Amino acid sequence: MSDFDLTGKTILVTGATSGIGLAICRAVQRMGGGVVATGRDRERLDEVGRGLTAERFRSLAADLVEPASRDAMAAELPKLDGIVHGAGALALSPSGFLSASKLRALEAINYEAPVLLTSTLVKSGTLKPGGSVVFITSIAGLFGAKGHILYSGSKGALAAAGRSLAIELASKRIRVNSLAPGMVRSGMAGEAAGKLGDEAMAAHEREYPLGFGSAEDVAGPAVFLVSDAAKWITGTTLVCDGGFTAR
Repeated sequence: MSDFDLTGKTILVTGATSGIGLAICRAVQRMGGGVVATGRDRERLDEVGRGLTAERFRSLAADLVEPASRDAMAAELPKLDGIVHGAGALALSPSGFLSASKLRALEAINYEAPVLLTSTLVKSGTLKPGGSVVFITSIAGLFGAKGHILYSGSKGALAAAGRSLAIELASKRIRVNSLAPGMVRSGMAGEAAGKLGDEAMAAHEREYPLGFGSAEDVAGPAVFLVSDAAKWITGTTLVCDGGFTAR
């Protein structure tokens, strides 16, 4: 059996109904693992399940921003070998248009929900000793860009929290890492294109030596981080950005 094999392991994937989260669900199953998928939309979760092996799939609908919904979902979970926090939102806003409500809304989904859910699952023993936590952050948390103060701040905070959690949970052999993608062709990229325009997006893609990525390009590294192949990796951020930050 390869160290990359996930047979016998159960992985929770949040934000599982589209984009990177959906691709991770599929990749986990390809490597033999079981998936517990969560998202807000029951119908979309059912659609995810129709494309996966039923005996290794379970779905739980929840709004992770709402404490009661998050806690109810957590109480229904089986024992887990890994968590991939794929749920998130994008908000582009220049500094002159910031507001406390915009900041709090983005922090709630991009930072508070994954950190508090992880805390709950560790405290309850739902995440097994020897397990792995992966926060999907962004290269936007590593460098500055116009209009990204809210998004960059939330993703940078999540990566920083992951490093501290890695130290705290090392005694349980629970690993915590972040995965920082660049621009991938997904619903979030489409949202950005709608705000920036096609010409600006095309110019931005030319800054990527390997071009924009796909959700599948992020799913592979996520599977690596939850697998035993990464059993000596914790407290770090793995960048997958087609060479953008190498410039």
